[in-house]
Amino acid sequence: MVIEGSAFWNSTMSGSLPVSENEQPTETSSLNPGRLEGATAATCGTDQQAVANINTDDLIFDLQLVVDSFMECKKDDGQLHMDGYLRAYSEINKFFQILGSVFNFVAHDVQKKITILQCYRKGGAGDFYYSIQSMIEYEQEHNLISNKDRQSGSRTLLRLHRALEFIIGFLSELHKAPDDGGLGSVTSEVYSRTLAKFHGWVLAKTVGAVLLMMPTKQTIVDRVTQGSKQITGGDAAIRARNESLMPKAIEVMTSVYNLTQKLYEDYEILDLP
Repeated sequence: MVIEGSAFWNSTMSGSLPVSENEQPTETSSLNPGRLEGATAATCGTDQQAVANINTDDLIFDLQLVVDSFMECKKDDGQLHMDGYLRAYSEINKFFQILGSVFNFVAHDVQKKITILQCYRKGGAGDFYYSIQSMIEYEQEHNLISNKDRQSGSRTLLRLHRALEFIIGFLSELHKAPDDGGLGSVTSEVYSRTLAKFHGWVLAKTVGAVLLMMPTKQTIVDRVTQGSKQITGGDAAIRARNESLMPKAIEVMTSVYNLTQKLYEDYEILDLP
């Protein structure tokens, strides 16, 4: 998965993670173009009883938190709330970090975009960023979406939104894959029908080739459990919990994705460059 094509290409050619400091808002630049005074920079199994006894604080990745946060994003007022969206995505990013080198560049890029949106949410104009709708309306009204002096929140979230389609597809394939099944070809295929649509031909071929290095499902399961504290039931309990949560996670993520897609279509900003 790649959100910003140029960032991936540069990291692939240089062998290092993509770093673009001018993409991150600061108090003196992107976050303070006049209308955002006061904004601050971001530093900002098997044994069901064992599953029930899991202390989520002991987990290095909590799929239940992803489910709950995306559910929180969908409020009864019809708004898609930013805090829940960013909380869910921050937890998903832990999963990318767990996957290892194939997804290192993704985790870095995703974190930059989460940080940008957190900055706006906590800044002087934060009340206008409480939901995706309010953010788009605020940025449209003040001509901020295409402002080259700052990173538009609407554009930044659109990149996360596009990536979410890939994440949903990848998790669906992961859930149904056999333990010893390699995920390289299916992950590359998911990319080709999702994020590749927004990348040039050369970049799409490069990313597709990198994703062929994805490990087996068992390797991913092992990585998710490694580093977690001692848990009653051990690795089997963590796996049982995640297996039971995965269908719900995919369902709620798909719902948020579809609602966001419709929202960007309605505001006619689905194709922001």
